[in-house]
Amino acid sequence: MLVSQNASAIRPRNLYPMVYISLVFGILHALPDFPGEPCVLKMTLRNFRTILSWELKNHSVVPTHYTFWYTIMSKPEGMKIVEDCRNITRSFCDVTDVWGNMRETYVPRVDGFKGNTTLVSCTGSFFLATHMSLEPPEFEVVGFIDHINVTVKFPPIIPKILDGEGLWFYSPLVIEEQSGRIVKKHKPKINENVTGDFTYVIDKLIPNTNYCVSVYLEPTDLRAINRSPLKCTLLQPRQQSEFL
Repeated sequence: MLVSQNASAIRPRNLYPMVYISLVFGILHALPDFPGEPCVLKMTLRNFRTILSWELKNHSVVPTHYTFWYTIMSKPEGMKIVEDCRNITRSFCDVTDVWGNMRETYVPRVDGFKGNTTLVSCTGSFFLATHMSLEPPEFEVVGFIDHINVTVKFPPIIPKILDGEGLWFYSPLVIEEQSGRIVKKHKPKINENVTGDFTYVIDKLIPNTNYCVSVYLEPTDLRAINRSPLKCTLLQPRQQSEFL
């Protein structure tokens, strides 16, 4: 389930006073809602990349292209365009390289155009630590006689959101082991500089037994947990392994 933040049909000249008021009163999580919002904005961590997507509520409005802007609530700066999301035809923007601080509130704006005419302008806010839906990472499972290797796929280059302990502080990685009715949680210590494949060994298991594994990020707040589908393996019988 995606955590969404409703977007507001307000112009930049209205946004800056609101940001200032939010800073003065220490409002961290979201700007106020406004009626007539044309878009729903959604923030998702997918394969350790931060993706902001949007959906128009009025489907009769069909922009031909979009431009994505943002500012940071803690900094009294104007809106900046994300160059990779200027005049795009897709309805999402990969902000991995510009949004990476879990302790910041980011204020995005999406303008939808048809030709040179602005059809919609949507604004929202996201505090990454609590407003981001966490999709489970990709992983593989290999079974042996009495242990399982669980390999989690990390990006080849460390994204900003993994640089430091930000993500792991708010949403630790969990490897869940299941056998019959027995469920065990493993929370491996992840190095902040991890890249590529990370392998975690679940040992002291029973040979000739079926084990299933799920991997997910566990938020420390009340957000729903997005568990991965189970991947199962039947461990080899000890006698058969010795014979082979």
